[in-house]
Amino acid sequence: MDKIDWNNYGFRVTSPYGWRNDPFTGSKSWHTGIDLVKSHQAPIYAFTAGVVVHAKMGQPGTGFGGFGNVVAVKDASGHLHCYAHLDSITVKVGDKISQGQEIGRQGTTGRSTGSHLHYEVRSVSSPSFGFGKDINPVDYLATCTTHAQQEENKEPLTPKYKKVPVLVNGKAHGEGLLLSGITYIPLREYCNRLGGSISIQGKEVYVNHKKVSDPLMINGSTYVPVRTLAKYMDVTVNWTGKEVAITTKT
Repeated sequence: MDKIDWNNYGFRVTSPYGWRNDPFTGSKSWHTGIDLVKSHQAPIYAFTAGVVVHAKMGQPGTGFGGFGNVVAVKDASGHLHCYAHLDSITVKVGDKISQGQEIGRQGTTGRSTGSHLHYEVRSVSSPSFGFGKDINPVDYLATCTTHAQQEENKEPLTPKYKKVPVLVNGKAHGEGLLLSGITYIPLREYCNRLGGSISIQGKEVYVNHKKVSDPLMINGSTYVPVRTLAKYMDVTVNWTGKEVAITTKT
């Protein structure tokens, strides 16, 4: 069983670390990281704290050839965390970032067959940004998480968010979670409250028989952007500056 529950980060794994058939040539090749997928241009959050040492398009011969837009973060133990194929980058070299901070958006830049995050961990950061020194990212991240929790009493690695009050037809009804300017609400709770139907088929979520493209798993519950839910139901959504107001049209 995987040591990391990627559903908690809103990801599904499409290609693990290790030997695989190369998606371009079909021949056996070593995959130096793990491929993770959520929705295209979804925010990507740092799995650990550290200092940004690379934040641009990877160039051949640098250790990041074929990686497209890549952010590399050096953690406190000197390991390098590489986030590749990003659509856009939201940090710069020299930034000291925290665990859960947004570093870019999922994309398909560089040598890529589709929108995804290639996440790679290297045991050293030089030369060539530690090229060839890749280690199993799942094993390292699990160890890193356990150490952080035991030694610093931190929460498990989850994106940082703040709670936002939600009104339904003018009355207070629970809270949403604000992540990078997007308010997410617990799908089942609000779908039931607003009279919608939910269907979950494997990892796919449907509201009123329409597939939701950007669900997010938080602490074992499915959350969706409030405006996404509004598209599938007969409601309007407004931000008052302090809270999110959902109003049914009928």
